[in-house]
Amino acid sequence: NEYKSYLRKMAIDSYIQMKLYTLTKRQFLFLFVIFFSFFFVSIFIGWVGPSVVKETEVDKGSPIKNGVVALISPEVSNAEQQLWLQIEVNLDASRKEPFIEKTTYSIIPIKLTLYSLMNGTKSIINASPASHNRTLKCKNSDSTCDPITVLHLGFIKFPQYYVEIETSEVLMNGSTIRPIWTTYNAKFTEFELWFRFIFIILSLFVAFYIFQSLRKYAVQDWSIEQKWMVILLILVMLYDNPSFPLLLLVDISFISVLDACFTVTFLSSLLLFWLCVYHGMRKAERHFFSFYFLKLALVGVMWLVGCVILSWCAVNEMNDPSFSLSQDQEGFLAIKIFFFALLGVYVLFLLFLIVRAYSELHNMPYFDVRLRFLTTLTFIVLFISLIAVIVRFGSRSILEDSSVMAITLRWNNGAEFLSFYSLFNFYIFTLAFVYSPSKSAMNDRYKDNPASFAMLSDSEDEIYRSALEKEKLFRDGLHQT
Repeated sequence: NEYKSYLRKMAIDSYIQMKLYTLTKRQFLFLFVIFFSFFFVSIFIGWVGPSVVKETEVDKGSPIKNGVVALISPEVSNAEQQLWLQIEVNLDASRKEPFIEKTTYSIIPIKLTLYSLMNGTKSIINASPASHNRTLKCKNSDSTCDPITVLHLGFIKFPQYYVEIETSEVLMNGSTIRPIWTTYNAKFTEFELWFRFIFIILSLFVAFYIFQSLRKYAVQDWSIEQKWMVILLILVMLYDNPSFPLLLLVDISFISVLDACFTVTFLSSLLLFWLCVYHGMRKAERHFFSFYFLKLALVGVMWLVGCVILSWCAVNEMNDPSFSLSQDQEGFLAIKIFFFALLGVYVLFLLFLIVRAYSELHNMPYFDVRLRFLTTLTFIVLFISLIAVIVRFGSRSILEDSSVMAITLRWNNGAEFLSFYSLFNFYIFTLAFVYSPSKSAMNDRYKDNPASFAMLSDSEDEIYRSALEKEKLFRDGLHQT
């Protein structure tokens, strides 16, 4: 038992020889080429795929009379997933000067009443509509204001809708409204269904491969990366969302909440995985309170904030189609500041663990290659994700109070959709491959391949031989005792 404890402290947890230890530099290069090839091919497929949204203008402009305007939507189906209504206000020239010239921003009250329209018969949907203030942004030199989103339906239940919008009679009478109806493209919905299905099948195949390769070994002999792969392969299937078809068939807010929580849970698990692996490589004993508690508390609060915000938004939009979390809920800015503060603490904590791991383990066999591979691939994924987010939202809008029900929260094109899903799926698949047991793992559980990427310098060979000599001396001392 003393010898096993000593060996555990020296090798920590690299009991099962992983494929990572047996790959040569050329094989590592080939692995990265495959990763980028699949990623860029998926982006190309998304780029040439169907457009994401479909915009429809039923009429060119509807006048506001007595502060009220009535609009009729185009015919829609549940294959178009969601429905947005944006209005572009064209101010009356006689009202432009007192309304505009002093400021480019004005607050207008909007009360929206929604009806279903079937066979010419109207049925009210929201019997007690609430009034919301919306910010109207207009240029001093132009009477046309920027479009504002006044309606978002997360589920299309009826083939057509009738909308009555009440606003300020004093400010808006005589002006006209140009409605812009937006839905998802039905062809993109089919495109999304197929690719989610493909990613789920690939995840199942990789998970089955990992489970089969690891089940012949005792769980206590798995490395910390191998244990995490089992968890992440399950969660990446939830990220691909097998319940997505229900979003098109069932008008239940719980399904929308489930979709949001699946995404937040997977991303939070990735954050926790990085903390645990970089710390766990240099720590043999991982008790719950000393090792996991602080990490779970930090990531758990971030997970809770994300789930609460998205769930709150989904439930409120089901009850009030004109609801906007960022504009109708006090304290939303404080929640965002709190979330970004937690994210900043996480980044500092992760950088601290990475620096400590490199300072202590970069010259040790096994651990140097584990550190270099995980860090290289992870930073590539994070860099691509950051670029995609900046291109998608802009560097400023990430921090600004943008409407939660705005169209920009989803996808502009198929390339954006496939870039995020393929990036994280292929990232997990690549990690699962290199962390799976090698063919000779049963016989060479403590041996590195001398030609592998882990054994690039003579100093590492010397350290490895020195460690083996110390083990032999310690074992001989135990026998003499």
